Amino acid sequence: MISNVMVIGLMDDVISSNTRYIKVQRGYRNVEGVFVEDKIPIRYWTRATNNYFMTMAKGTLVGIRGRLETEAEVGVLIMCDFLETLHLPLKT
Repeated sequence: MISNVMVIGLMDDVISSNTRYIKVQRGYRNVEGVFVEDKIPIRYWTRATNNYFMTMAKGTLVGIRGRLETEAEVGVLIMCDFLETLHLPLKT
């Protein structure tokens, strides 16, 4: 089975050495009028020890294209095939 997923969201917490969460907002508001945010695990596999994906600042807006996979540690995750930085977080 082949899957293709496109996600745009904000980089979030690190789970392991090559996996971290991306935070995405749902396209609708809940009953309180607030957009609900979901955290989706993303894995970026590379042989490099200093991979750019893991050193990105929290809050960086990224576009990710990948495929769905399952793993015992985190359940369903997106295996990243393509990563594009769309906007860096503002420094305050």
